[in-house]
Amino acid sequence: MPGSSVNLLSRFAEYSFWLGRYVERAENLARLLAVTETLSADSEDRDSWVSLIQTFQDEEAYRETGKSETGLLIARWYLIDRDNPNSVISVLTMARENARALRHLIPTEMWRHINMLHADVANLTARKVTLVRLNEICEQVRLGCQAHFGVVDSTWYRDEAWLFHKLGCEIERADETTRLMDISNYKLMASDNALLPTKSWWNWLLRQASAYQAFRRKHQINAEPADAAAFLLFDSDFPRSVRLSVLQAFSRLDELETDYQSAPGQKLLVARTALSSRLKNRPEPLAGETLHAYLDEVQKDLIAFADAIADRYFDGG
Repeated sequence: MPGSSVNLLSRFAEYSFWLGRYVERAENLARLLAVTETLSADSEDRDSWVSLIQTFQDEEAYRETGKSETGLLIARWYLIDRDNPNSVISVLTMARENARALRHLIPTEMWRHINMLHADVANLTARKVTLVRLNEICEQVRLGCQAHFGVVDSTWYRDEAWLFHKLGCEIERADETTRLMDISNYKLMASDNALLPTKSWWNWLLRQASAYQAFRRKHQINAEPADAAAFLLFDSDFPRSVRLSVLQAFSRLDELETDYQSAPGQKLLVARTALSSRLKNRPEPLAGETLHAYLDEVQKDLIAFADAIADRYFDGG
């Protein structure tokens, strides 16, 4: 890699990074689709589905399709539409292509599984994707993605390629957790109790984030809704929290510097410091517009952090 002591060629580092991001993105897209379907009273609940489009800033792209803004059509667009670069099938196709480019570096089991995962989604037709079946389909996608990470951790040699894969996964996970919270918070703000989220509301969000049991281990009685939001953002032990995902990403960078003599560079240090500072400052209250604004800033910091990684390791920086 030009300008560094990392032995892995920059293009393979980038393939590994994006393989991690794409599989994690597919899992989280499935989570968000399931969340939106649950939030919607029925397919005519336009606001919930439009908020999903807004979460990904896809308003113009969806408008250009000419499709109506119904739950079923939006769900299909995000699940199986190959013309949508943000759909589950599109990101899994990109994941498979990145894995193909890494065939000499990844285990056979990993290559086989990514192909099976891709095929499972590719075989879905519009007729098979209904709102009644959406949660079932999304659960299958989530389990398939989680199995991918299990194969990665049990078979892939712990070298630079593995580090970049984990780095991509952790950045994507932090970003997607903020999006999961934001789309749920959007629905809450549209209600009459925007500043008074109910316990049942946040308990439901915790379940969607696979966080309910973990949260109850820390807050067994008299937990407040703000505690749930804080848990997803700031807990240092829950795997899907924003803070732990970011701390693990920092750890991967430290390993690259320590084990492979690859200093991060000034731009990456600045982006890392900004992101770290953001996560040390908890806003109050953790609901409504205050939470929305904070999540937006965290997302911007994560984008800047990922861009700095790309400049340093993938573009010969």
